[in-house]
Amino acid sequence: MVLARKHQAPWEEVWEEPSYTQQPAPVPRRRRRLRVHPMILLSVMAVLLVTLTVVGISQKVKVIELEYSLQSLEVQLEEVRREGQQLQLKVEQLQSLAHIEHIARTRLGMVEPQEAKVLVLVDWDSWSGTQLAAEPENSSMLAREGRRLWTALFNWLGPLLPGMGTAEAGLLR
Repeated sequence: MVLARKHQAPWEEVWEEPSYTQQPAPVPRRRRRLRVHPMILLSVMAVLLVTLTVVGISQKVKVIELEYSLQSLEVQLEEVRREGQQLQLKVEQLQSLAHIEHIARTRLGMVEPQEAKVLVLVDWDSWSGTQLAAEPENSSMLAREGRRLWTALFNWLGPLLPGMGTAEAGLLR
């Protein structure tokens, strides 16, 4: 390689540096190869293999445990559904009219009504004239006077006692 060349002129000598249009190609460096002892490499591979095996086996065991847990939960769910159906059936039986009627007759002593009785309260003074004509002759005067007494007593105590109201046909307001 020439670094400089001599240019001769008659009167003087000049040294010029050559001009390069391209940069010189870099010199490839040799990569130093990393050398690992084969026993160390074998040991690392064995540890990696054992670790992956243990992880795989533990995941399989976990999957099996979860499947057993899922099966037991499905059995419990079926038992709860069956119990819910039994309770629903019992509720429907207890709400049936036949069961309610049986409880009313046995425990509460209720009976079917025999006949409807209607009690009509009227003002005694306005009713007494028509009643006297309708009553049979054998009713005593004392019984009629007793009825008047009770009517007078009721009319007198009615406004004083709020629990004693009057009964009349029509709407309650």
